[in-house]
Amino acid sequence: MVLDKRRMSLLHYLYQQNGSIGMEQLKKQLGVSQRTIYYDMDQINGWLEQEHLDPIQKPYGKGFFLTKETVEALPEKLTLQDEWDYRFSPEERIKLTTLTLLTQNKPSSVQELKDNVQVSRGTIFRDIQQINKDMETSGLVLIHENSGYIVQGQEKDKRQVISDTITSLLTDNNNDHMKQKLNSMLHPAAPTAETNLFSMIQDEIAALEGVLNVSFTEDMFQLLVLQIMIAVQRKSHDLSLAVDKEEKKILESTRAFEAARELNDRLRGKGFHPLPEQEIYLLTIQILGSRVHYDPRTGSNMKAMEQLRMVIKKIVDDFQVTACIIFEERKQLEDNLFVHLKPTYYRLKYGLSLNNQYYQDIQTHYPDIYDLTKRSLSHLESFIGKTIPKEETAYIAMHFGGWLRRENQTSVKKYRGVVVCENGIAASGMVRAQVESLLPEIMITNTLSIREYNNQPVEADIIFSTSFIKQKQTPIIYLPTILNDADRESVVYRTRRLLKPDAAGFHNIEGLMNIINHHTEIYDKETLQEKLETFLSSQHSFKKETYKPMLDELLTKETIQFEQEVTDWEHAVRTASAPLLQLENIQETYVEAMIDNIRENGPYVVIAPHIALPHARPEEGVDKLGMSLLHLKKPVSFSDQDKHKASLVIVLAAVDNETHLQALAQLTEMLSNPGNTKQLLQAEKAEDILKLVTHYSLQGGE
Repeated sequence: MVLDKRRMSLLHYLYQQNGSIGMEQLKKQLGVSQRTIYYDMDQINGWLEQEHLDPIQKPYGKGFFLTKETVEALPEKLTLQDEWDYRFSPEERIKLTTLTLLTQNKPSSVQELKDNVQVSRGTIFRDIQQINKDMETSGLVLIHENSGYIVQGQEKDKRQVISDTITSLLTDNNNDHMKQKLNSMLHPAAPTAETNLFSMIQDEIAALEGVLNVSFTEDMFQLLVLQIMIAVQRKSHDLSLAVDKEEKKILESTRAFEAARELNDRLRGKGFHPLPEQEIYLLTIQILGSRVHYDPRTGSNMKAMEQLRMVIKKIVDDFQVTACIIFEERKQLEDNLFVHLKPTYYRLKYGLSLNNQYYQDIQTHYPDIYDLTKRSLSHLESFIGKTIPKEETAYIAMHFGGWLRRENQTSVKKYRGVVVCENGIAASGMVRAQVESLLPEIMITNTLSIREYNNQPVEADIIFSTSFIKQKQTPIIYLPTILNDADRESVVYRTRRLLKPDAAGFHNIEGLMNIINHHTEIYDKETLQEKLETFLSSQHSFKKETYKPMLDELLTKETIQFEQEVTDWEHAVRTASAPLLQLENIQETYVEAMIDNIRENGPYVVIAPHIALPHARPEEGVDKLGMSLLHLKKPVSFSDQDKHKASLVIVLAAVDNETHLQALAQLTEMLSNPGNTKQLLQAEKAEDILKLVTHYSLQGGE
């Protein structure tokens, strides 16, 4: 009996529920038909029976769930399952075959390749054709000899593809099976545990964490293990790195280089061939570029790291100006960004790739924060000398997104929570922020990696985890890293059912069903019960994602004014604010606060040539979200410098750190085009401006 990726996803989802779940929710979550779900459940039940576990439960009129015994046994079963119990997806299959071709020191036969991923001869030939196309883009050539297939090309190009492929396999899979498969491919089972290279290198990387006083993310930990296994077993003397003498000196000055040399000495002491010099430099770069959960060494004296700290200050400055917000806990945000951006700096500098599995989710659920982050990274690009890839931008956006949500929380905390997340400080921060936003009564006291969770006691009332973890005494809520509305509703309901089982609404489903059944005929008992549970859970303070209005909902005919000129910048701010005062979006105190800010901080409100964006804090007199625009024929000066003259004065009144971000992102996108700015400056009436505003609102800021 086999479980493919889709069935594994269904089994994982059932495992993550603290109770039953209805068919409608399963269809919505998995994006497949009812017929497909029932078929997959039959296959899963066959596998569960094979593993001597209870099948999926489905009492009449209730949803689907796993028994307590199955839930407790499942993590170990999934960890120990044999490769024959899992069917690889086409994407996984191609990546594994690519890895086989690149890591074997001999030609790979068709029989070996198809046996490795358990497919037919025809399927493996189609996969080979795709792999050949993929390799051409990396400067490699797949050729066929009498004894099989072999890859030709430079060693550094092969290593890059190997690294990219392993990274992708580790980050795209949330189960231990892929790690076991990679281990078995790169190092066939040793006769005894003592001679198992994989286990030995795992111990070495764990010791390396202790030496460097860092905690690598789970995928980075496994990536380092697998890359060292490859280095130990490959003849890599022809490996050439584009690292000059000066760069080598810089690498040699790091603690990571010293630790890499010590690790090499220990491997040599255990009978392995020592790594060549180039491998030591490559390992150093990989260590420096690995994402971490924490790194307390924020006071580095290295010149580049001191410069990076200054760059981070400028990034936060730019984000605050662009997003029209002020971070209260700015130093902690900068420290967290520093921990994240240190390895980012090395990854970009030395061309290491990053597979960000959250990029699409960030683009879908937080496009405004992503866009504002992207516009704040010019100093980082100048510092590194390279364009920041979208995957790296998305991780930085997760930092800002998590911080924006944290700063909105002021509720009394009644319960202690811990987040277990294997994907680093940005992802952990995002989960933490979403949980505290949804459940203000919970204070997240710590964020842990899976290895940290397994190796230390956890003091908390509840645990929130993005991955399978061993059940301890504390109850666990499983959740994705980026939550949609259905996820939010489910997390709130499941958490409060655990923490507040006696709260009104959680015990009266059966009573309601009995009353309804007594007075009418129920045609679909399961769906009705599911809808009632959803409704009652929504009565327990569940709040959907904050609505963020479009730009054309804020800039309207009523909030746009045209004037020939004003006496000075203070007069400009007062005039521009008039529509918002009249509409009761703001109080007079807000106008005074904006003027005081400019007096105190200078002309920071001039965000681009001809454009000023005055604003103040929400608590200084904002009653409703609003935006107004003053168009001046004669520009007004915010200082004695020409670059601080503005003809467009746009007042923003934000009610919090988030609600205004979509409209602001659309405004920023509109103003970033010089042609649009010229068109706005030449406008004669409100309708001329609203044409552009409507266009960028319909585009969603893209």
